[in-house]
Amino acid sequence: MIFKKILILLLLHAAFPLDAHNRSESYSKFIFTSLANGAEIKVSGTIKRSIFESLQVEIKFQSYDNFITYLGSSIDLGSECKLRQPVEFTENNSLGVLKFYWAFECSQMPPSVSVPLFQDFGLTHTHIARGQIDGETIPEFMFASKTDLWQINSLSSPDTNQSSYWGYMKSGIQHILSGWDHLAFLLGLLLLFQGRQLVIAITGFTIGHSLTLGLGAMNVLRVHSEMVEILIGFSILLLALEKFFKHQYEFNQGIKNFFFALVAFSPLILFGILSPMLIFGLALFLTIYLSLTHHYSSYWLPLMITVFFGLIHGLGFASSIAEAGLPQDRLWQIILSFNVGVEIGQLAVAFSILGLLTLARNFLSASSFSNIHNFTGAVVFSMGTFWFVTRAIGI
Repeated sequence: MIFKKILILLLLHAAFPLDAHNRSESYSKFIFTSLANGAEIKVSGTIKRSIFESLQVEIKFQSYDNFITYLGSSIDLGSECKLRQPVEFTENNSLGVLKFYWAFECSQMPPSVSVPLFQDFGLTHTHIARGQIDGETIPEFMFASKTDLWQINSLSSPDTNQSSYWGYMKSGIQHILSGWDHLAFLLGLLLLFQGRQLVIAITGFTIGHSLTLGLGAMNVLRVHSEMVEILIGFSILLLALEKFFKHQYEFNQGIKNFFFALVAFSPLILFGILSPMLIFGLALFLTIYLSLTHHYSSYWLPLMITVFFGLIHGLGFASSIAEAGLPQDRLWQIILSFNVGVEIGQLAVAFSILGLLTLARNFLSASSFSNIHNFTGAVVFSMGTFWFVTRAIGI
């Protein structure tokens, strides 16, 4: 019966797809240089290829020249500045990002900056800008609408640094609340663990994603963002599988389940989506993972498992701030602010869901609560499966 529910949910996901990150972001770095006869401004911009494709830019502009013209008008420095050359546009396939480069010459240093980049493409698009004026780092600014102005002539006071940290904290809260895949994983933890094990599991997830968030934001650890998204989908799928098979899985069926997983993943090999070695590794990991969760009752196992999954999700968090090119003199403060925001959002969601589950357990019959619990698990499983497959295919 539960598998019929999962099939129906998968069909609904295909008909009405839910973006894992419905809040898109782009980033830029401004270098302001004073000259004897004015100023020179160089800008480098970055956006994830997956976000760029979701904005359907190619459909809107239909030609490369039209898009380059749009980029040229997407940064407004005032009448005293003009583009020195056409905007350059490159793609970094190894990291799954697109990069843009602007060069302006100005008769004087502009007092403010407007960046309506991609604001017409999505209601939730945010552009994060940082910069330097004559070698000195200035606080970041987040453009959430076309009317936002970055007042660069008043950026020297210490208060602006404090507001910048608060801005990154808010960005962390917004990222976890708008990241449906991270929320689905958190929901899976709440369905799977209770009491002390739940505290240990959430602690492990926090440790894992905090570690890779820091390493990724410092560019110590860099991986392809699209591969990270695929693995995040797989982690959600795996967590939901554990809920349904935790008390039924038999290790002596491990070989059978291993080959079943290989067959299930084989279309991804046949269509050249994922390499055979990666599929082999995923199938082997799935088999070992389910056997471990069935045979071990130690409190340390949830910690080790969720630390591992947290490492993967942390890379997803890191990609949201690393592409902005964080200032090295305030790197740890920014990473800490963003991570605190993620934790605030995560705890708010966790306590809300726990409250609802407690109310359901106290006011519903045991069978009704079990049905709701299983249906919610089926939702998590279908979401994880949908994201894993569609991200692997590249839809």
